[in-house]
Order: sequence, then C-alpha cells, then structure tokens
Amino acid sequence: MKVIFATTSRRKIQDLIDIIEEDNLNLEILTMKDIGWNIGEIEETGKTLQENSLIKAKAVHKYCLEQGIKYPIIADDTGLFVDALKGEPGIYTARYADEERKKDPSLPPYECINKLLKKLGNSQNREAFYQCVVTCIKSDGSYFQETGKSYGNIVKQIEVSLQKPYFYCIFELKGTKKVFQLLSRDELKATYRYVTLRKVLQRIHKEN
Repeated sequence: MKVIFATTSRRKIQDLIDIIEEDNLNLEILTMKDIGWNIGEIEETGKTLQENSLIKAKAVHKYCLEQGIKYPIIADDTGLFVDALKGEPGIYTARYADEERKKDPSLPPYECINKLLKKLGNSQNREAFYQCVVTCIKSDGSYFQETGKSYGNIVKQIEVSLQKPYFYCIFELKGTKKVFQLLSRDELKATYRYVTLRKVLQRIHKEN
C-alpha cells in the first residue's frame, strides 16, 4: 500500500520510513515530489492544529483526484503551546516571528526564539507542551485524525547550537533535563510526533 505524505520535510519523511521498517509495515511512502506536486505551500487558514492538518490533507486529496491518484494521504500540523503566554505560539509556531523579520530583514532566522523568551521574561511558570495532529484522508474523502503531546518547560537561556526546528533548542522534555535538540534518536521515538505518526501508519496498515 502506497501512502502520500503531504510534506517537503526530509526529517519527517525519514521518520515515516523508520517507523515502517521498525514495525515491518507493508507500506511505501510517496512524497509531494513523487506525485508531481508543483502548486507550492498550502495556506494554513485554520484556527486549530486539527483544522490546519485537515486543510493540508484535503488540498492534496483534491489534487490527487484530479490526477487520478487514489492512495491515502497523511498531513500533520504541530505547535508549541506555552502556558504563561496563553498558548502562544500555538498554530503560529512555524511562522511566529515572520512579521518582525519582514519589517527588519536583519533579524536572524531564529528570531522566533528571541521573541518567545522576551515575552516570557522571568515568569516562574515556564510549562509548555508540543502537540501534533495527523490527518489521514482516504481516496473516498473519509478521514481520521490522531493527536499526540509531549510536556515540558521553556528553559531560561539557550545553551545549545541553534538549529531547526528552533524551538527544540529551548523546550526541555519533562523527566529528561534535556532540550529536544539534545534527545537521542531513541528518545525522540517516544515523543509526541513520532508516536502519533506511528498510530496513523499502524491503522492504515491494519485497515488495508
């Protein structure tokens, strides 16, 4: 069974490939490039991760119907939610400092971190969680969603080299005393996005 993953992220695609191999699933991942997608990025107009994940899945589903492609499609949306900031950056995690960088092009690509740490200041409440929602839409238009969360807190200062995804540099996973960027591959496999993707792939495998 072939499955289309609505992403251009090599890291996410590799996660799926790893899960398929680890769980011995009879699935093959197709990328956006594999299906000839040339429309560009899909605009996320939803107010929740659930809505945005579904928007992306439906956009690719529509394209596939037009191209005569009839494979399940999965799409994900992820956000970091900080308690003291009333859930910011939330659905805007991937573009949290875009407006600031448009106004001032000299700002670094990791300005999102600077913005969040500045807003959080010396707040004692630094609790936060990462959430991922994965949508799987079938060729007939029916769909299901799975959700995963990882809890932790925002560190007060950056102590690692800055790499994408930038918020991984300041989000410390509960019970590890490590920011996400320092987690081993095996440790990451027990976190929100990997676990959620695994649930979806296992369900697709079981139903087909």
